[in-house]
Amino acid sequence: MSRKKAMSLKCCPFCGSHEVQICRTNPQACWIRCDECGANAQPHPTRSGAIDNWNRRHYDDVPANIANDDEESG
Repeated sequence: MSRKKAMSLKCCPFCGSHEVQICRTNPQACWIRCDECGANAQPHPTRSGAIDNWNRRHYDDVPANIANDDEESG
């Protein structure tokens, strides 16, 4: 008998919610969506790939460059 590997989902990287959905609109589009803030992960053809995309985090100490700021006039 085969057993599916249990996959765990991290909380939302934007709002911290633990309420997320695994969404699929067709056999080649699966993604994770936060119920609280609506954030979506990059879609993937497989469920495990979608979970990997959701769980991937990039942490960096270097601040982002602001390309455009609507509160600052040039």
